[in-house]
Amino acid sequence: MLITPALLQVKTHVGRGRQELATRPVLRGTSELSLPDGISARELLSRLDVPVVQCGPEATEWDCIRRDHCAMADAGEWDDVLEALRFADQERTMASGGRRVSHLISEGIRARFLALLSKADLAEARVELRRFEAVHALHVQDYAAAHLLAEVQIDLGLALMSQAVEGDEGAAVVGEAASLIEAADGLLEDFDAIEEMSPLLAASRYRLLPALADGASLCRDWYEDWCDLDPEDVLAHGAHADFLLELAGGTAAAFEKAARRASVMTAEITGKAAYAVFHLTAQGRLGAALPNLDMEMLAQGLMDFQAATGCQHRANVVANLLAELLRGFREAGPQAVSLVTKTREALSDVFLNRLQEVHLESWTRGADGLALTLREVFGPALQRGARIQRAGGGLGARIPRG
Repeated sequence: MLITPALLQVKTHVGRGRQELATRPVLRGTSELSLPDGISARELLSRLDVPVVQCGPEATEWDCIRRDHCAMADAGEWDDVLEALRFADQERTMASGGRRVSHLISEGIRARFLALLSKADLAEARVELRRFEAVHALHVQDYAAAHLLAEVQIDLGLALMSQAVEGDEGAAVVGEAASLIEAADGLLEDFDAIEEMSPLLAASRYRLLPALADGASLCRDWYEDWCDLDPEDVLAHGAHADFLLELAGGTAAAFEKAARRASVMTAEITGKAAYAVFHLTAQGRLGAALPNLDMEMLAQGLMDFQAATGCQHRANVVANLLAELLRGFREAGPQAVSLVTKTREALSDVFLNRLQEVHLESWTRGADGLALTLREVFGPALQRGARIQRAGGGLGARIPRG
């Protein structure tokens, strides 16, 4: 991993110092959310004797990388920042939590532009675009500079398309957006991702797909190119899953086939993790499991996904997904009894053998969802007054004597 000044202040190992102090979880709903066994959520969470933070150390590290390289770009240190971007890309350098450092550096360099887009300030975003055009003009032969400019053009083009309205003014906006997408396409065609050994270029090219008329026919080949370059990059699988979910006429059967194919394609390196990433993406986008989900395969994929880094960020992501799936399966009624059983077994495995601290940022329902999940896993012991503490590689229930 690239060591940057801010990172020297971050420690990411479980049990060591962290930038964010542990806190008590705050319930989003009523402070006395009633659980089925009569224990209030407040009381249950008061018995949780493990570190609880809003933002985990992995996410803190990611932000440090972004901020440091944003500062370098703002200071005009372009030779150094482009070199750092190429190095992280070609070395497949990984930050804590499995995130690729190259993506984080790129996001940091474009932070000001992305902030303008988030505020829908397209006029200032166009001004910021000029900065990246100037950098590219000075580094025409550098694929890192081409990547940065192409990303900005794609982002601005897609933002313009999403805000276009009918009429002459709308037509002009659509024309500007199409021009930006075409320019980005041209930039990326000047470099071959495979020859450059650059997953970053493959990722940028994939981002063009929503704006291309033949995107549906290209997505599989472009996804496979990205995977060939970096099969461990979760963003590759997530991006492809998200695109398939957006496709008009796409079916759950086609999505499941693609998820299984991705798992087979990367099995020697990541096991069934790719299958898990596909369904993590679907759950995040749809808020529910797809009807043909293979729960046994998903459970194995989630364990492979977490084991790849062994980190608490992924342990929390996995625990939250299983908790959300379990909630949905319970609401589905008797026809989902088998799925409830399998999901509950996987959830217990994560809590007992993998989860050692809580990152609330990863929990869809925050502390409320955490309380309900603790009750699912440790219900009988909690009724006997147990406290939840670290035990082995995960958590365990300790019932006080007397």
